[in-house]
Amino acid sequence: MIQQPKAQREGVFIVGLFAVLAATYSLVTPIFEASDEISHYPVVHHIATTGQLPIQRPGVDTLWEQEGSQPPLYYLIGAALTFWIDTSDLPQVRWRNPHAKLGIPLDPDNKNMVIHTEAERFPWRGTVLAVHLLRFLGVALSAATVALTYRLTHEVWPDKPHLPLLAAALVAFNPMFLFISGSVNNDNLIILLSTWGILLCARIVIRGLPPRRAVTLAVVAALATLTKISGLTLLPLIGLTLAIHAIRRQEWRSATAAGLGLVAAWLILAGWWYVRNLVLYGELLGLNTHVAIAGTRSIRLLDLIAREWYGFWVSYWALFGAVNILADPAVYTFYASLQILALGGVLGWAVERLRARDLESLLLPSLFAFQTGMVLAGVIRWTLTTYASQGRLMFPVISALSVLTALGLVRLVPEQWRRYLVAAVGLPLLAVAVLAPFHYIAPVYAPPHFVTTIPVDTTPIGAFYDGLELVAVKSESVTVEEGGRIPITLYWRATQPLDQNFSLYLHALGRNAQEIGKIDSYPGAGSLPTTRMQPGVIIEDPYSLELDADFEAPTALRVLIGVGVWDQGTYTVIEPRRGSGEPMGSAIVEAGVAYPYGLEGCNALVSDAMPLRATFGGFARMWASPPDGSYQPGDVIPVELIWDRVAATAINWTVFVHLLGPDNMIVAQADGPPLNNDYPTSLWRRSCQILDVHNLTLPATLPAGDYLLIVGLYDASDPAYTRALAVAPDGAPYPGQAVPLGTIGVEAP
Repeated sequence: MIQQPKAQREGVFIVGLFAVLAATYSLVTPIFEASDEISHYPVVHHIATTGQLPIQRPGVDTLWEQEGSQPPLYYLIGAALTFWIDTSDLPQVRWRNPHAKLGIPLDPDNKNMVIHTEAERFPWRGTVLAVHLLRFLGVALSAATVALTYRLTHEVWPDKPHLPLLAAALVAFNPMFLFISGSVNNDNLIILLSTWGILLCARIVIRGLPPRRAVTLAVVAALATLTKISGLTLLPLIGLTLAIHAIRRQEWRSATAAGLGLVAAWLILAGWWYVRNLVLYGELLGLNTHVAIAGTRSIRLLDLIAREWYGFWVSYWALFGAVNILADPAVYTFYASLQILALGGVLGWAVERLRARDLESLLLPSLFAFQTGMVLAGVIRWTLTTYASQGRLMFPVISALSVLTALGLVRLVPEQWRRYLVAAVGLPLLAVAVLAPFHYIAPVYAPPHFVTTIPVDTTPIGAFYDGLELVAVKSESVTVEEGGRIPITLYWRATQPLDQNFSLYLHALGRNAQEIGKIDSYPGAGSLPTTRMQPGVIIEDPYSLELDADFEAPTALRVLIGVGVWDQGTYTVIEPRRGSGEPMGSAIVEAGVAYPYGLEGCNALVSDAMPLRATFGGFARMWASPPDGSYQPGDVIPVELIWDRVAATAINWTVFVHLLGPDNMIVAQADGPPLNNDYPTSLWRRSCQILDVHNLTLPATLPAGDYLLIVGLYDASDPAYTRALAVAPDGAPYPGQAVPLGTIGVEAP
């Protein structure tokens, strides 16, 4: 059947629109911020400047890292495209952020892998020019992939014009595919070659195996194996296709000749690289050397699936930057809905065809599913060996997946509605694809915000660190649980030109000043090294400090802010000074209160045997067991009190623990805020029992006898030391607002 001209024009339009979008992604994403580009480009640079392929040596640091183990076709093409450019500025352009948070999408800071400078501005020169040329190469390769996806779908269903459009749209408007297409990455070439190989296999099944098609398939397959190891997954598909061709058409000779031609093409075009691996590394594929550099892992299959399936799926659709920029949840809900509906539709169609004994219709979709399974099996095997759980590794079969998805979706609606279905699916896909670079990617790499005045709701600090001033801090008094986050904004100013790059650190402190969360960063959330700060200019520097998942809680939250010189994971701390030059204490700000996650354990301290002693001022309850045993002068008596919140109080009450003699005079006391001020009463925002121990030291000269132990609360900020009203369980107030806990017997030494 002749292609419908209108559908063909629409297909061309989708390809053109894809090219514009992919080029936009390439321009919006700063240099070396696309996945693995920071390692892929140095392979091209090395070949272009030395004329030689990299040699991998585990334990030896190189700019290309593990990517030097990849098959070389993409990098050879890239070197041929850029060899004429002076890229000696690569070390300066590839200025790595030492605090980059790779693969941590929930942290808003330090998403940038490198420090970006004016060298990246247009007009491009040097390394920046070379990278952009290679990005445009990726756009061209991927545009061809979209076109081949359209051709593949039309090849299988020439009488269904809506299917090719929808399949092409599912590829062209996949934000992750657009993101990778606009980057320096050998994926762009292997995706094209794999798609081409799948199309050729489909044509063999449908049209036969003329010599020209057999030669083309052999060359494409050989080049795929010279582009990426995953290109080898085409070989089982080709073998199965040739077997199907031979059986259906009884053309065993042509199938055998095609198979032998494939072997010959591989030996001529790609075999040399595999022989090189044997000579250099003692292995055909070079995978062990690759893993030794990238890092090994050992994980069970079920654990891999349970822990990483969601991130794997997300990174098929939209996970940008260094695997650390997420889209909004609604975007993933949309993609999940599409895939669930498509799966139901394609399974329903398959059952329908099986019942009708129409095995012919199932043949090509089954081949697509087979190839998808082969690639998935290879990806799983790879991720069991090293850390690589990224859904974009499935892009060599993005055409097959998109064809099956389109088939499943169109089967859900009647024939007359399918054109509208293409619009109903394609337009939201396009909308997200257009939105993503400007809404998700670009803001992450925006320069820090400069201010001329400090907001009034900040806390002045005035801490000076060898030319860098922490002017002020804005912190909210938050209420969080373990694993929560503390918002905090710092205001920095360079007081002079700085010739050293200082790092800042934020440490969240809990009970006993225990570190329960931290951030290390350059100013500007990782984007502004201090050597690039302009003296006198104030930058606003917001952070979201994540707390550990497990620590002693409830506890007051405090944030320690410091500055130092970072070197290989260690700090040389710079002590802060006041503007006058005098040393000052650490810069610590209050940040709120943290509770156990889910308030777990908050009601576990009080037992049936422990009596409720008092309610204080309507805001707190106290339990305590009576003291037992006898003591001698000089002994330390741990007085254990259990507190719980009833209502809010604005006062930070102090606990008094007094030991009274026969004349009601205080002979010993252990006053102090609850938990040694690690959980002051003004922060009691949720009901949560705490064990509060006050160590009462008996005087060494204390005479033998019986002494009364009393406890209560008073306001230490009040000159009158006003006590909180103490009420017994029966509702009667305690005299003097003091709760008697019993007598303590003191024996003579």
